[in-house]
Amino acid sequence: MSISRVAVVGAGILGVAAAREVTTRFPDAEITVFDKAESVAAHQSGHTSGIVDSGLDQKPGSAEAKLTRRGLELLIPYMAESGVPYRECGQLLIAQNTDEAERLEEIFARAKDNEVPGARLLERHEIGVVEPAVRGVLGLFSPHAAIADFSAFTAALASDVRAAGGTFRFGTEVTGFDTMSNEVRLRGRSVPADDSPTGDGAAAGESDEDDCGANTAGERGGSGKDAVDDQVHDRDQRDDQVHDRPRTYRGEEDREPVIGIADELRERFGQQDWFKQAESTLGEWTQKVSDAWANRDGSRLGDSGSRLGDSGSRAGDAPSGRSRSEAPAEEVLGSFDIVIVCAGLQTDRLAVAAGLDAEPRIVPFTSDFYRSPATDTEVVRGIIGSVPDPQAPFAETSIVRGLDDGLILGPNTFVALGREAYDRHGFDLADITSTARSKGFWKFAAQTAKTAARGVKPLVSKTAFVDGIRRFVPELDPNAVAPGTRGVRAQAMTAAGELVDDLTMTRRGRLTVVRSVPKWAATSALAIAETIVDRAFENAAR
Repeated sequence: MSISRVAVVGAGILGVAAAREVTTRFPDAEITVFDKAESVAAHQSGHTSGIVDSGLDQKPGSAEAKLTRRGLELLIPYMAESGVPYRECGQLLIAQNTDEAERLEEIFARAKDNEVPGARLLERHEIGVVEPAVRGVLGLFSPHAAIADFSAFTAALASDVRAAGGTFRFGTEVTGFDTMSNEVRLRGRSVPADDSPTGDGAAAGESDEDDCGANTAGERGGSGKDAVDDQVHDRDQRDDQVHDRPRTYRGEEDREPVIGIADELRERFGQQDWFKQAESTLGEWTQKVSDAWANRDGSRLGDSGSRLGDSGSRAGDAPSGRSRSEAPAEEVLGSFDIVIVCAGLQTDRLAVAAGLDAEPRIVPFTSDFYRSPATDTEVVRGIIGSVPDPQAPFAETSIVRGLDDGLILGPNTFVALGREAYDRHGFDLADITSTARSKGFWKFAAQTAKTAARGVKPLVSKTAFVDGIRRFVPELDPNAVAPGTRGVRAQAMTAAGELVDDLTMTRRGRLTVVRSVPKWAATSALAIAETIVDRAFENAAR
């Protein structure tokens, strides 16, 4: 059977890159990309600091190291040819004490084995030559590290797909799969555009999805919004992580709500110092859950935790005119010879919907970035980063001179209150419960409890976060720092609490689901796309 119909679920960097790779290899195939958002790069791909990984801290000879090297070989010329903003600025990792210096020397040894061009260690007196305002005991400099606009990169890839005859169906949520011997049938529903909340990443100027070009027939896009009006109601139907929980957000059962993540944290870590520092934040979570339980009159909660009536509008807003009973019904979206799922934050849920193993789960982590205006650019020339700590995988921070010459600080990373909660006051009860019911998450939390204090105080206080950054750059003006974009990272995690950072895929017949990707997947996107398509089409054309 020849391959003529191909679908990709997910319009992030990897999904669009995979679609482009299909059009390159199979120019006669009809390719359709589905996404419930209104544009490409609406989630992780459009909410980053833009760092292009140079492969400093990867195990030599590993698949990740090979993907990074191949990815850079493909990425740099593509960006140059496509006019995607890209600037080589150099990266400097800074050690502040002897322990960090030892780890930095180990990273340097790996960088040499990975043949990172120009990488070298800098003694204290040499650091100022590269970055005059930076302070530390030892530095590792990678002169060819760069930053790029990954939203514009995704948009350029999407333009290639369209030019090859591919179609994007935005505002379309895929909810199920029927896998057969020679095809896969997709099921899903339309998501009304006027119900889509705006993430604060676009407002911060990190996204550039409007460069995708004119929409073709059957496409919707350009607004940078996600349609998630019915996400809490719908998710408890399709997420096996929360199938057996009461619906605490609708109050249809006469019982107390299930234990909140704050209560679970108190039970497990209430006597530890790092937890006590976060009590005020956790108290806010508990109050939101309590408020939600109090609203048991058939209303529901939206992204921001606001009470929503049956009209789908927030309290005080004008009704949208669409009741819950009028929500779009599930329908057959089409049948395809090959289906590739690159769904990021929703990967585990779609895998379960396809009858695949529930593991690894996706645990969402929020990454907050801060910004400082262009007037502060003299204090940083390129990328300044902390030394990675294997015992604190989410503690890394950096200062980046952005493409607009302003400074980007972050990420400040912590467990997310929603897989798509970009509002800083928002939460999603279904997603919180999904995380709280994950055995792997609690095992991970227990394993990293001693280092968790590094992230708790900054989460509560922006001042504390900036003070931590100023260890590297004392001249940074804390009064000039303001909130920037917010991203939500899809971290794959095993039931044993181990983080999965390799490219992992699961196949069922002609359906291929990408379960996890390397940390710097954006850098390796074109190389990862080659691997995904290799796997998806393996033994398919016969």
